[in-house]
Amino acid sequence: MLNRFVHMTHKLKKFKKIVVLDSVIFYPEHRSILKQLADEIVEYPSSLPESLERQYVDNPEMFKDVRCYTELGKENSTSQLLQNRIEGADAVISCWTCIPDELLRLNPQLKLIVFWTHEKEHRLNVKLAEELGITVTNIPDYGTDAVAEVVFAGLLELLNKNYVEQRAPTTPNEVALSVMRELFRRYRQIDRNEKYTRAGKFVHHFHKLGKIIFSFEDKDLEQIIPEKLIARKSVALLGPSNWHELKRWLNTFEVNLDELAEIDANSATFYKTLARNNEIIFDSRALDQLLVAKVKALVPAERLIDIATLKALTYRTAGKTFGILGLGRIGFNVTRLAHQLGFNIQATTRKTIKDPAIKQVDLDTLLEQSDILSVHLPAHKAANLLDKSKLSKLKQGAIFINTADGNITDQKALTDLMQQKHLLAYLDVYPGLPQKNVLGLPMVSKTDWKLKDALAEHVLAYRAGWKTQESIRIKTYKLLGQLIDKLSQS
Repeated sequence: MLNRFVHMTHKLKKFKKIVVLDSVIFYPEHRSILKQLADEIVEYPSSLPESLERQYVDNPEMFKDVRCYTELGKENSTSQLLQNRIEGADAVISCWTCIPDELLRLNPQLKLIVFWTHEKEHRLNVKLAEELGITVTNIPDYGTDAVAEVVFAGLLELLNKNYVEQRAPTTPNEVALSVMRELFRRYRQIDRNEKYTRAGKFVHHFHKLGKIIFSFEDKDLEQIIPEKLIARKSVALLGPSNWHELKRWLNTFEVNLDELAEIDANSATFYKTLARNNEIIFDSRALDQLLVAKVKALVPAERLIDIATLKALTYRTAGKTFGILGLGRIGFNVTRLAHQLGFNIQATTRKTIKDPAIKQVDLDTLLEQSDILSVHLPAHKAANLLDKSKLSKLKQGAIFINTADGNITDQKALTDLMQQKHLLAYLDVYPGLPQKNVLGLPMVSKTDWKLKDALAEHVLAYRAGWKTQESIRIKTYKLLGQLIDKLSQS
């Protein structure tokens, strides 16, 4: 495959100079392709000022009407600095650097700007760029699967905080929820993300500031980006048990299942099952203890899930209504997953829904009737849609999930409901950084901004949705594909 690609690139013209303006993540496989597409490649770790984080703490009001806090780079990164970086480039790669009009006009050699993100309109004047003959592209739909998964990973982490009993799971529903929470914890690592978020260590934010560099020179992918999708991972179920609900969850998330109900501990099939699966799930209460000992001796502990050692998650999913606000790519994907898991589905969207499994309702009905509400509106398109009066319509005990855009909600009103235990929330986005002042929590001083143990029964992660090995790999391949498309047109 790579040899064919190399042969193809020899037939393409190369860019004279590609400039990478900020911290795009290139795996080694990506970088080897990138080097074949240009005579010269120049990279900068970030174009945002190091003082941005301190500015946010000292004067959060300056960020109030900014759609993305990195837009402040417009004011801090001088045009001369950016011109010095862009000069001579016929292709520019960026994620969050804003490019002013004057730079577009000053660089007639510039033919392509690719934004390594799902948006571009608030980074430059797209209309002017097109008038000047500059192609501007971005990377849509790289994280659809990852964000859809993280909705349920966060939901299960929330249930682990609020619907847990100190005993092993017994019912099929308890087994399913407890095992899936453990699988998501291992692969999506929401608990780890939340730990860092509460400590004020925002990996996503620090990456944008250039404080975290994803370098593969001295670390491998597992060390740098440990988060992974659970889709298409291989899982073995050993022995007879009440697996039917668990299998529904595993099948819904496209996990490859390997079932071994009757076990011959001396057979080749038994050893193959242990060797070829990422995770081995069993219930030591239902198996011969010598067999259990053998499994534990042969398989590393980090690949084993013994149901007897898990805590029971007691939330009953049967009969619950899963509400979706917004039916774009991600919202529709979440709807499909929730339906396959047996939830009743209702949604609010401007589109006409033809799927009989989805009940289309207005926003008030969605808020009033949903046991779980997941927000999936596009970023910067519905600021303060869920204001105090709307949020108050959520039923007592509802679960609120937002992985889309923090500006959609009145965060102070939402925080009040969280504090009053009117609802439980998993938040992955905020109207700014996840800090006390942004959430409307009291601070004793300007330095008292870390969340720490505040709102402990809720899950407060930050940008966990997009960050998996798989979505980043796809994202950067799409970027390279757009570079190749432009070369093929020249």
